[in-house]
Amino acid sequence: MVHYFAYGSNMDKEDLDKWCENKRKPMVTFRSISPAKLNGYKLSFNYFSSCRNGGAANIMESKKDCVYGLLIEMEKDNLNTIRTKEGYPNFYDEICVGVETFNGTLFRDVKTYKVVKSQEKPNHQPPTRYYMQLIIKNARKYSFPSEYIRFLESIQTRLDEE
Repeated sequence: MVHYFAYGSNMDKEDLDKWCENKRKPMVTFRSISPAKLNGYKLSFNYFSSCRNGGAANIMESKKDCVYGLLIEMEKDNLNTIRTKEGYPNFYDEICVGVETFNGTLFRDVKTYKVVKSQEKPNHQPPTRYYMQLIIKNARKYSFPSEYIRFLESIQTRLDEE
C-alpha cells in the first residue's frame, strides 16, 4: 500500500477513471479516502497544461499556508498510472510530504506531485472553468473548510470558454 495526496483534478475519481479509460491505462483503485491538510504549501496555478488547455494545480512552499486535498490509500502498482497522468518526471516531480487528516492523524512519507521548476510560470495560468469545478465539487463533497472553498471559488478561470 502507498499513501498519495491529491489536491487537484485527481480528487475526482470519475475524471481520473475517464482519463484511464481514454489512455487505456489501468484503473486506479482507492482503498481509502480521507480529507487532509498539507501544511507549509499554498495552491498555485503557475503551470499551463496543454492536455487541460489551461492552468493546472501546483503546490508552492509557503510557511504560513496550507493546501487541502485527499489522502488516498492505494496499491503500489496504481502509482504508475498516477505518475503517467501527472507527466512524471518531465512536468511534475514526485515528492514526499506529511499530511494531517481532519481527525488530527499525521501521515508521513505521503507521495504527491509538484510541478518541476522548468515548467513553472512566473504568473497565474487561468484554469478552465471545468477543471476548477472538479476541484470545488470535491472540496464540497469532502467538507473542506468554507474559507478554503471560497478561496477556490475566487480563482480566476479562462474567459474564452462557453
